[in-house]
Order: sequence, then C-alpha cells, then structure tokens
Amino acid sequence: MESEISIAVVCLLGSFATFFSGFGLGTILLPVFSLYFPIELAILATALVHFANNIFKLSLMAKHVDLNLFKRFGIAALIGAIVGASVLNLVGHAGNMYASPIWEGKSVTYVSFFVGLLMLFFVVFEWKSIRFPFSQSPYFLPLGGLLSGFFGGFSGHQGALRSAFLSKIQLDKQLFVATSALISLLIDLSRISIYSSSNSLGQLNVRYLIIGGLSAFAGSLLGKRYLNKVSYRFIQWMVGIFLTLMGLLILSGGI
Repeated sequence: MESEISIAVVCLLGSFATFFSGFGLGTILLPVFSLYFPIELAILATALVHFANNIFKLSLMAKHVDLNLFKRFGIAALIGAIVGASVLNLVGHAGNMYASPIWEGKSVTYVSFFVGLLMLFFVVFEWKSIRFPFSQSPYFLPLGGLLSGFFGGFSGHQGALRSAFLSKIQLDKQLFVATSALISLLIDLSRISIYSSSNSLGQLNVRYLIIGGLSAFAGSLLGKRYLNKVSYRFIQWMVGIFLTLMGLLILSGGI
C-alpha cells in the first residue's frame, strides 16, 4: 500500500507543478519507479506515464496549440532528438568529468556538466529579465528546437531546455502549455518505441502504471483549473526554479 500511495502522491504533485513549467514529471517520477522496477523498466514505466499524461494534458489544451510555433520549434526538436540519439549510439558516453562529493561519489559526465551549466545560464536570463539579443531572429526558435532536441536525444534533458527557450519569447500561457505538451508527446512516442523494443511490457506492474497515470491526470486537471489564475510571469518563475534545481542536481551528480 505504501508503494501505491508514494506513486500516487508523486504523480499528482509532479503533474500539477509541471503543468505550468512544461517539464520535470519524468525527473521526479523516475527515482520512485526505480524503487520497484529494474532501472530499464523504471525508465519505460516513467515514459509510459509521461506519455499518457501528455495525451491527457493535450486533450485539455488542444485548442490552444500553435501549429506555426510547432513547425518552427517542434519539428526542429524532433530532428535534434534523432541526431542526439544517433550521436549517443555512435560515440557512447563522453566519459566522466568528476566524481560527486555529495551523492556517494556518483560520476558526472562531460555531457551532464555542460547541460547543467546551460540550465543555470538560462536561469540568469530568466530572473534578470534579460532577453537574448537574437530572440527576435527567425532562426531563434529552430535553433532552440535543435538544441533542446539534441540534448533530449543525447542525455534526456530536452524538456528543461525547451521550456527555457520558449519562456523567452513571451508566449500566451495557454499556448505555452499546449504546444509544449504536443512537442513532448511526440518525443515520448519516439522514446517508447525504442524502449519497448528492448524491454518486455509484460514485466511491468500494470497497477502501478494505472495509479500513476490516473494521479497524473488529476494533477493536470488541477493545473488547468488554476492556469487562468496565474500570470505568465509566475510560469517564468516556475521554469527558473525548476531549471535551478535540475541544474544543481545534474552538476552535483544527483541526476
């Protein structure tokens, strides 16, 4: 019973918080599932709940999707994810940069180090209200999509970088949430197709997946209910806080 409760609480609160930020549910949920599944199955289980929640979130927000933004950012992100995953298959991990002094000596790779620094770099721009000098350029969104997608395919951190880029162009908050969900949904679909090819779905505890999915749906419903009551500036702050936490965890070896 304790396992079901912990999964339900994490999925509910994680889905509610990440409804605004556009990323983070997978990062929060993976350590919980890894307590009950081998890591390969925990990654698959996390992806399945994340995918189901994105479908549900998109059903709530579909009318707010900006197809023009998706074409300019989302397609580039999907291309970047394919390139990133291909590069990872070719070169493998780039090696370890240092051992974490905090998380029992866990190694931090060069890739993780630079991703963590990039996230903290975005935080400075977020909280100082600094705009990128090229944020109005027609190349800004495709470049952001390629960069976030590449790191998503290579290291799994595409959601944070996607939100960091999108939060700099002053989108309508409904459009931000809906379009992020669509992009994330398609990337989830590609991830699951790869994960499930090397893992048996029959090994998963279906009850845990149902509990996680339903709890995430409830969190999304709460997020939609309160979306109209928050400002876009609040969403920017949410992105900044999540980026700071994730950046520090990555640099310290916690993720």
